[in-house]
Amino acid sequence: MRNLAKYIFIISFGLLCFTPTFVNAQDNTPTLQQLVASGDKEYTNKEYIKAKTYYQEALRMRPNDASTKGKLDRTLQRIREENKKEEQFFEHIDIADGLYANNELEKALAEYNKALKIFPKDEYALGKKEEISTILKDEKDKLNNFNEMVTIADRLLKEEKYAEAVMQYESALQLYPNNSAVKEKFQEAKSKKSAYDSKVSEYERLKSQGQEYALRKKYAEAIDAYEQALLVFPNETELSRTISELRAKKDVAERYDTKIAEADAFYEDRSYNDAKASYQAALTVIPDDSYALGMIARIDEIVNSPEYLKIQNDKAKLDSNFASFMGKAETAEAQKNYEQALTYYTKALELKPNNAEALAKKQNAENMILYAEQQRKEQERLAAAEAEKQRKAQIQNLINTGNQQITDKKYADAENTFNQVLVLDPNNATATEKLGVIAGFYEEIQRQKVENYNNAMAEGRYAMDSWNYAEAIRQYNIALTNKPGDEAATQQLALAQQNENMRVAALQNEYNGYVTKGDAQFQTKNYDKAIEFYTKAINMNTGNPYPSNKIREIGEMLAANKLLDLITDVVAISSSETKRFTFEPVDASTRRGNYLLIKAKNLGERQFIMYISYGSKNGRSGGFTVTVPKNQDVNDFIIRIGSQYKWFSEDNTWIEILPENGSIEITSMEITKGN
Repeated sequence: MRNLAKYIFIISFGLLCFTPTFVNAQDNTPTLQQLVASGDKEYTNKEYIKAKTYYQEALRMRPNDASTKGKLDRTLQRIREENKKEEQFFEHIDIADGLYANNELEKALAEYNKALKIFPKDEYALGKKEEISTILKDEKDKLNNFNEMVTIADRLLKEEKYAEAVMQYESALQLYPNNSAVKEKFQEAKSKKSAYDSKVSEYERLKSQGQEYALRKKYAEAIDAYEQALLVFPNETELSRTISELRAKKDVAERYDTKIAEADAFYEDRSYNDAKASYQAALTVIPDDSYALGMIARIDEIVNSPEYLKIQNDKAKLDSNFASFMGKAETAEAQKNYEQALTYYTKALELKPNNAEALAKKQNAENMILYAEQQRKEQERLAAAEAEKQRKAQIQNLINTGNQQITDKKYADAENTFNQVLVLDPNNATATEKLGVIAGFYEEIQRQKVENYNNAMAEGRYAMDSWNYAEAIRQYNIALTNKPGDEAATQQLALAQQNENMRVAALQNEYNGYVTKGDAQFQTKNYDKAIEFYTKAINMNTGNPYPSNKIREIGEMLAANKLLDLITDVVAISSSETKRFTFEPVDASTRRGNYLLIKAKNLGERQFIMYISYGSKNGRSGGFTVTVPKNQDVNDFIIRIGSQYKWFSEDNTWIEILPENGSIEITSMEITKGN
């Protein structure tokens, strides 16, 4: 705002100074036309303050001149517009100066450019723009150099050229010391350089150690050192070649040392021929070896002496005896006769006390003898344990069987079973206890039999008095089961059977009567009456399927002659609810032989009455009642509706169902006719 105040002060001061100077400078008083013309010229040159002065002077001469007044108003509007532009200009300048002070150069440059759009030739804004552009260009060059250094450093770090990478990161940080990302990379490069330097130091140490071992022909140690060095820098091909060469030398040295050690052992054992052969084998590994050549010369001298020949003869005899004992021992061992084998191995060792083979085989024979004894004892232990396990299992099985027999009241069998337990385990407490329980059961059984007999006889007499001869027969049989051969029970049983036979004969006669009546009604096509008699025959419970089959035959016959279906879906009717089913009148020629077939199920748990009514638009014509049984089956109800005069004499158009004291579910309702 300080710059804005400065500009306003300069402009105001100029205006204050200009007007008096202009007026005082006039030697002659100008005319109105001259003042207006001067004003127009200054307006055209956009010198609106000067134009305003001329127009005001003109209006002093002619205050009401409309043209001059209009020009003055236009000029004042321009001055106000210019003042507004100046305000906007200085607002951008103030914002730009603040951004510049905060080093937000790109934002400041944008604000200076906005100011220059208002006053493109303003020297202050132009100067600031040029200054910022120079700074930004320098900063861009600096940033490009920085980025290039960082890129090179990143590449060097990736290539594991840590020293060069550290130098590049360090140079970059001299340009931007506070860049955290580059600081981290710089520390990473320094850390990796330090680690790499440590690896190089370790590599050189191991390599030097390997060279020292190689010079001392310690090939295994040299190879180990070189391999550790190769783990540090796996791509060192020269080191791999050196290791391969050392392995070849190590193999030669090991083969030579093996043959020399073998030869020296034979020599110490005075096995000169074997020793000489081993020394010669060592020479195939390292030809002209002085040690091997010297030992061969010494052996040749020994074997040609008289003393050696005698020793050889004695040795041959000892070897023969030793081999004989060893052979006999091995034969016995093959036959698993380890005791005899041990004897022969002992004799062989008396000849050659330190023979490794004989010592090992003797030890093996002793181990086998010990193992066989352990196996024998273990088998005896396992056999005894298994026998005891089986004995206990048998005892437990017998106890379980006895307990079940007691539960099943097979007391004699249980007594025998628990006595078997005592044979296997004389002190078995469970068996002893159970035998005591069984003895008590025998007493209770006898008492219970007397009680059962008395109860059965009493129930038999009551059944006889009630003419329930089948129950009397059952009770007298129970009495004879508890007291076999009892004379009173036998006599009463015979009497009950006689009475039952008479009752059955009478029942059969009644059954035959119902069937005969049903057949008669069937023949005369009174199907509802036939069904009534067949149902009574079924209720006699003789078990004969004939009446049931006849009812089914009637139902199938009537269903085949169906005239109308009164329902298409299942219909449920609640207790005391009336449900009406409408239809077109049945052909009058068939009405006398009409039947109403209903299949329905009781939805409750008790028997009830169902009322069936029929009628027309004139009102109720007639009806029937049927009893709905309390079962949960779908029952068939066959009503001879054509037997009523009002049915066949009038054009009935509806049937109503009213269940009383129960609900029903109707699955089918048809009007049919008899044959």
